[in-house]
Amino acid sequence: MVSRKGYIEDYEKQVQFLKSRRKSFSVEMAGMTRIIFYHDADGKITSKDVYYGQKGMPRMDGVELVNLLRKELRNRIEEGEKPPKYLQGSSVLGFHIPNLKRISVAEEEITEIDMNACYWTTAYRLGFISDELFQKGWKKRRTAKIGLLAAIGSLNKKTYTEDYSFGKSGGLERCSKDDLFRPYYWAVISEVNRIMHESIKKIPPHHFLMWLTDCIYLKKESAPLIKTYFKELGYEFKQHTSRIDAVSDRTIKWTCHKDNSNKYVFYSDRERIK
Repeated sequence: MVSRKGYIEDYEKQVQFLKSRRKSFSVEMAGMTRIIFYHDADGKITSKDVYYGQKGMPRMDGVELVNLLRKELRNRIEEGEKPPKYLQGSSVLGFHIPNLKRISVAEEEITEIDMNACYWTTAYRLGFISDELFQKGWKKRRTAKIGLLAAIGSLNKKTYTEDYSFGKSGGLERCSKDDLFRPYYWAVISEVNRIMHESIKKIPPHHFLMWLTDCIYLKKESAPLIKTYFKELGYEFKQHTSRIDAVSDRTIKWTCHKDNSNKYVFYSDRERIK
């Protein structure tokens, strides 16, 4: 395992220093990771420094799952596994604005059903994660929710490289090394999109309100139908109540009764469910 040389702030300072000294080097950038590759006189890489995160940012619980998942998939791809079928651009957001407006005016209490470790579980159901790795993530589902999402999200990350010759940049270029993982990411998203639309079909048209990533909001009477459906699929979930406070042209505001928190989300016409 490569140790961290410093944080992103340190990376930026080091790049400026190398440029000022007219050094030849290259960098790689992806997400919250930055790597500086040092070259010899012949342009060969002699060493590298890895920078990650920002100062004061706590270590993400479950971050190790990112590399574990990518390693598993890389091994399977190298063994000849064909990429899964997928539909790029699938959305996991859905809003029925007329229903939301009616429920807001009525000030009616609604139900929200949140799928536990939805994307991690979906990847497992699709056969993308081994039993052993799935259990590692599942045991951490309560403390490492962001880590589980980051692991799946890393399958769609984009890496950029930049070469410096005597301190001058040759321009930023997109690296294709992550493209082999992208079909797995979009296959997971496509499956959650399918579950969203199937869930909507399970209940009366005027009962569906919205779907946010891994949580469905609906009239309380239809909650048993959705819970049965999620159980049939093999998902665990938690249930709370909330109230839609306001619906404007592009914003929905609501109060979650679990902790009385005020929330909001922006929506576009593309995400409207009719």
